Amino acid sequence: MNHLAEKNAIVTGGTRGIGRAVSLALAECGAHVFAIYARSRKHAESLEKEASDRGLRITTIRGDLGHDETFTEVLRTLQNECAVVDILVHSAASGVHRKSMSLSDRHLKWTFEINFFAIHRLTRDLHENMKKGSRIIGITSPGGTRVIPDYAAVASTKGAMEALFRHYAKELAPEEITVNLVCPGLVMTDVAKNVPELGRLLEITETYTPSGRLTTPEDVAEVVKFLTTDAASQIVGQTIVVDGGKGLMA
Repeated sequence: MNHLAEKNAIVTGGTRGIGRAVSLALAECGAHVFAIYARSRKHAESLEKEASDRGLRITTIRGDLGHDETFTEVLRTLQNECAVVDILVHSAASGVHRKSMSLSDRHLKWTFEINFFAIHRLTRDLHENMKKGSRIIGITSPGGTRVIPDYAAVASTKGAMEALFRHYAKELAPEEITVNLVCPGLVMTDVAKNVPELGRLLEITETYTPSGRLTTPEDVAEVVKFLTTDAASQIVGQTIVVDGGKGLMA
């Protein structure tokens, strides 16, 4: 499938985990992917090499979107490189893992800067570069609607993100720009390794997931890829769960 030939895709958090899988999936469909990352040059170089070896077009851009100065630099680069933004995927996420009563204002502000405010700034400031048929896709989490141990800060940002995306979807639909969210189950990524009680969560997930396995980054990327097709043009403001059926279980 080459439905994204001559199109530009921006993927935040695009060099690791789910973001990396999304970057590769969209590039495989012909897109020129701009993968934004905050810190690890090693992961960026690895992605660049794989893309080069496979003849894919992926450009990595370093910049912490949670800081005003680097955000401005990244935005300027994107606006110079992308006259048209066909696809914007928000995959970058971070945050503090603590119980609610031990969260300081600083913890919450930092988590919201990355997981919420950076998303809105980037979407708002790139909106003028979008056109009929552009797609905005966010990666959310079950924590946006459920209680996960020590996840209050991140969960709050995901809930806020989901509310914001519903408004995006309604407001941008007349422009034929679709906005949707993808909600994976537990995915084994570098970020997931920092989750408290990970071993117990893995055991529960594997035991009670009807499909019998964990969700992979590639599972998520396939759904994101589908949302970029013409077949998904009537899907607006939805949260698509990719968890092997785990959410069905009581």
